[in-house]
Amino acid sequence: MKTEVFHFKKWTNYIFWYQNRCFEIKDRWLHYYWNKDDIGFVIRGSMNLCNATARTVNPKTLHLSNHNLTYYLKSDSEKEMSDFLYMLQQLDVCITGP
Repeated sequence: MKTEVFHFKKWTNYIFWYQNRCFEIKDRWLHYYWNKDDIGFVIRGSMNLCNATARTVNPKTLHLSNHNLTYYLKSDSEKEMSDFLYMLQQLDVCITGP
């Protein structure tokens, strides 16, 4: 499977709220970076997508979980979120939502 890079806002905390991040799906892992210049150098966080679940809140918002780790993601584009969900489906991630 080829590597894909997506741009989402990721919930960070109550001080900084949502921050722009780059996400890469590679070898059944989701890695995120502060910006695209970090890709291949500094992974800021990772989630194994085996047994992960995703819940769509609306066409641009997704909660992605694996055991005790959850990423709260927002997209500026419905198409980018749709493309991301398609990639997750290809990896057999269970997707639920409205």
